[in-house]
Amino acid sequence: MGLRTWLSQRLGMNSVESIDLVGQVVAQVPAPERLGISLAIPAQPWSVSRLEGLFREAEHQPSKLSVKAARLARHRLSVFWLSAPVDLLEELYAGGIGDLQRQQLNSGLGQQTLASDEKNWRDQLAAEMVKPESISRQLNVILALMPYTKPGKLKLADPIQSLPNWLLSDYVAYCAPELKHELEGPAGLLEPASKIVEVNVEQAAEQFDNFQPLTDRRGEEALEWFRDEKALTRMKSLVNLYGMDPSDRETLEELSGLRKVLAQLWLDVESSQLESLYQLPVGLITRNLITSGFGKEMVDDDDVRARQDLPSLSADMQNPKCHGPLLATLLYYAPNAITFESTTGLPEWLVQELQSF
Repeated sequence: MGLRTWLSQRLGMNSVESIDLVGQVVAQVPAPERLGISLAIPAQPWSVSRLEGLFREAEHQPSKLSVKAARLARHRLSVFWLSAPVDLLEELYAGGIGDLQRQQLNSGLGQQTLASDEKNWRDQLAAEMVKPESISRQLNVILALMPYTKPGKLKLADPIQSLPNWLLSDYVAYCAPELKHELEGPAGLLEPASKIVEVNVEQAAEQFDNFQPLTDRRGEEALEWFRDEKALTRMKSLVNLYGMDPSDRETLEELSGLRKVLAQLWLDVESSQLESLYQLPVGLITRNLITSGFGKEMVDDDDVRARQDLPSLSADMQNPKCHGPLLATLLYYAPNAITFESTTGLPEWLVQELQSF
């Protein structure tokens, strides 16, 4: 090697950087300090066939041990639905996993009273259903929640339109058998109203002046409550929980308190602001509470007083001041328990709402 060649190599003269023109180049991106993954070890493995056996044993040979095992199996399947890919739910439901879901719904396990931690799990799922950010996995939550509700207790808004066909028939069979005729044949005859409330028009004005408020939470303080997203989520969850377990005392008491605030808002609002208030979350929660059937529940003496006294405050439907009290009254009666000979005098938007309850 000559001196010139040696110097060129040592000093980098005339050198060409090596570039790989064949292999794939992998970019090196610095790792984040913390990704946020859960460090909990996944639960023990499970199989569809094993869960089938547990549900079958609990159904045909119920005992303290077999029912407990079936409860644990139910939770394992519920967790699975929450984490299942949303774009594969239909495919999964059409296979062995869907058969397993139907098996547990038909096993009678849903008739059993929930343990305290099962109730907490159910309440957590119910709260998840009404969160706006959970809309993309609504079907996952419904599948996870159904087995934790008693037959006929999980009520969804307009399920025939909102649920896919692959889930609708099982939902109707377990949760809403009253809709079965809508899937299989023509609608039946409408049932007559179970109760007609009679009102005395002449006493309306006097009773309105003498009516004692249902709650101290009124006006802006009450409206602020309905602007709180966490509070709204809780209100929606309570309505769902009532549908699942109408006998739960804690749920009844919370809903009774909520109903008092709603009713007082409708008593206090100016007639010119009625429609505007109904377009806010106040109207949504009012509608949900009325259609849930909670109106038939009398939780305390104030509820009894409200049911007795409110109808007379809305007697004169020609008077716009009675339209707010009408909504307050509906909160204390079961749907279709109040009928009207005429809706003359009511604004069109309110007539439409009354017809949809």
